[in-house]
Amino acid sequence: MGETKMLVVVLLLVIIFLGITAFLFYLEKRLAKAEQELKTLKENKKNKEVKP
Repeated sequence: MGETKMLVVVLLLVIIFLGITAFLFYLEKRLAKAEQELKTLKENKKNKEVKP
């Protein structure tokens, strides 16, 4: 009985850890996309200021 409870706890911890890891990868992907969009907007703004 004790081994079963320990197995359940370990499995829950693994599931929680995997969920947090997946969430962090998701946030990293969104952050990279936002940074790229910001960089593109800044470059476009600089190009518009230089042309006239």
